[in-house]
Amino acid sequence: MGTVWTIEVFDEGRPDAARAAIEQAYAELNRVDRLMSEWKPDSPLSQVNAAAGKHPVEVPQELREMIERSIRYSHKTEGAFDITWRGMGKIWKFDDHFVPPTPQLVEAARRNVNYRAIQIEGNRVFLPAAQMSIGLGGIAKGYAVDRAIQVLTRAGFGNAMVDGGGDVRVSGDRHGVPWRLGIQHPRQDRGRLLGLVQPRNQALVTSGDYERFRIVDGVRYHHIIDVRSGWPARAAASVSVLAATAEQGVVIAKGIFILGPEKGMVLARAERVEALLIDPDGRRYMTDGFRMVLESAPGGN
Repeated sequence: MGTVWTIEVFDEGRPDAARAAIEQAYAELNRVDRLMSEWKPDSPLSQVNAAAGKHPVEVPQELREMIERSIRYSHKTEGAFDITWRGMGKIWKFDDHFVPPTPQLVEAARRNVNYRAIQIEGNRVFLPAAQMSIGLGGIAKGYAVDRAIQVLTRAGFGNAMVDGGGDVRVSGDRHGVPWRLGIQHPRQDRGRLLGLVQPRNQALVTSGDYERFRIVDGVRYHHIIDVRSGWPARAAASVSVLAATAEQGVVIAKGIFILGPEKGMVLARAERVEALLIDPDGRRYMTDGFRMVLESAPGGN
């Protein structure tokens, strides 16, 4: 899934069983990746994209349900979250040759994005325009985190942590000591934290404009695109969400990031998650629940 994964369990004197459970969890991550990756040409999702504008594709029920949930999230976030983002994704490449696209190019690409156009009948999925494409990177990683936790729990390891590139879900504790997770400061060096939280059977997810970006003529261009405008979202520098599942956390964090403080906090309350938003000027906005659990980081701000 294009990121680094870490799985930890407290083996409680069963090291062999713990290793076997971790291997099963990694196998589940690979299974989800093979099913939902838009980068693997033989995945069911890639087959849907390849058939865009031509014909529907029969997909596994699990993938169809993921797409249906994604559409519901799009409605909840006023279109800020949209899995058809990939229809315009090619114009935003944050490599060493990055050049901001022209407004004309952005506008043309934006017309390929429309979650409402996805057609589903039974397990058959159809994208009606040849330029449309689905990318599940904004939700499938969270789903995979949740699936890995479920595998570990079924194997008898209820004290565990799964971290998929910073999208983290924990269960239980560490021999009676709560898990403590740090939140990266969006404008300081890697490892400098703005705070700590102690989630309990929750996910902590952060979306930030500091992961993939380029600065051109003093303007920060980053990978969190507001597909409604076609340009990087400007209302936040980072958003952290505490949610019941990693899937919900990754989607709602991105939605809040794009919607901004006012609408974002409304969304957080509607989804019953706790959220912290840092705007580009360093101002903090948070739900009451997040304010109650946020701890100061040693040496932090």
